[in-house]
Amino acid sequence: MLINASVSIILLSLLAFLLLRCLADWGLPLRSLPAWGAGRDRQDGAILENRESHEPLKGQNPRVFLFALALRLAVLLAFAAAVFLASSTGVTWEAFLSKFQLWDARHYLNLIEQGYAGYEEQGQHIFLVFFPAYVWVCRLFSLVMPPLAAGLLVSVLSFSWGCCYVYRLGRELYGEATAWYGVLLLCAFPYSFFYGAVMTEGLFLLSTAAACYYALKGKWLAYGLWGVLAAATRMTGVLVLVFAGVELLRSLKPLEPPAGQSLKRAWKPLLLRLPLILLPLLGTASYLLLNWHVDGDPFAFTGHQEHWHQGSMWVSKVVEYLIHYAKNYASQSVGWAIWLPSLVLFAGFLSVLWLSALRRENRPSLLLFSLGYFTANYSLSWLLSAGRYLSGGFPLFLLLAALAQRHPRLRDLLLLTECLFLGIYLYAYANNAQIM
Repeated sequence: MLINASVSIILLSLLAFLLLRCLADWGLPLRSLPAWGAGRDRQDGAILENRESHEPLKGQNPRVFLFALALRLAVLLAFAAAVFLASSTGVTWEAFLSKFQLWDARHYLNLIEQGYAGYEEQGQHIFLVFFPAYVWVCRLFSLVMPPLAAGLLVSVLSFSWGCCYVYRLGRELYGEATAWYGVLLLCAFPYSFFYGAVMTEGLFLLSTAAACYYALKGKWLAYGLWGVLAAATRMTGVLVLVFAGVELLRSLKPLEPPAGQSLKRAWKPLLLRLPLILLPLLGTASYLLLNWHVDGDPFAFTGHQEHWHQGSMWVSKVVEYLIHYAKNYASQSVGWAIWLPSLVLFAGFLSVLWLSALRRENRPSLLLFSLGYFTANYSLSWLLSAGRYLSGGFPLFLLLAALAQRHPRLRDLLLLTECLFLGIYLYAYANNAQIM
């Protein structure tokens, strides 16, 4: 009961504070909001850093892309080493390839090969719970290569391209140093090896980061198209609407005194841009149409979720059962693979969100999007993949990078700790630990 109440109060208080920050960002004169840090000076410094950079932003994209690609290939080699080092009798080529089909990856491969209508279990299309964009993109690639190769290629290229957008967004908001460090934190996250697996993480990173970047720049058509892809890749992809909506209202300042004049000035451009802001809903609609086409019911996935023991649950209840299972399985592999990391990541990223909310340098759009994504992923009735889901929350890593940027020792310690646990969890995953 105490945990339930405490977590709810902390999250709802954070939400209320961020909504107040949004109102202030939209022009409402709220001068009593608590905040610490460098504030406006820090933000101006980031802008100055961008302008004084000797290398144009576009020139950095190939460097970021090649860095991320090289890192993914290095992780792939490390994965292969983990598989072969753990074997005392040798590993066949078939056995090695099977390591790329662990957990949900096997289902995605079957969907790529058979399609949603063809892949059944006990006569039911229970795999409709998997969103379709990644499957559809991989099916296109599988026309010219094996499905496994198609899945890996789409994931790796999407991740590398997505890192470019994370860097560009970070550079716009914080400056070059923080942007690079945010990309490093993302790449070294202990669960980042999923970006090189046959799963949605790479495409989700690309689509959400691109959508947020173009929303920040006010390029609403580009935002909308990437947002459609994000919403069709994962259920939480539709949350790019939050980022875009807050940014649009920030640019229009509809609550700026005198309120009547600002509202009158803002309502026409708001209505003109609203269709593009809402465009990501088409991605969600495509998923509902897929359900209707395959099962005759646009909400068929809600029934299939029961097979996976999955549904929605308020986050404080989820934390309660995470604590329960972490205690009960503290001496077993599953406790260290699933339950304990889920708790540690919850406490860690919640702290990052609160500390970031108190700094004026952080845009309310980024904060509210981060909170929504974080809360949505911790509101599942059977949370087995918290680490994998959080790896797609790129704003969390930019916020963490901004917090740590002025503390070199902390910065190095964070990166070192991430690399250490990335190696541990990669080795464990390669040897069939319940990391999913």
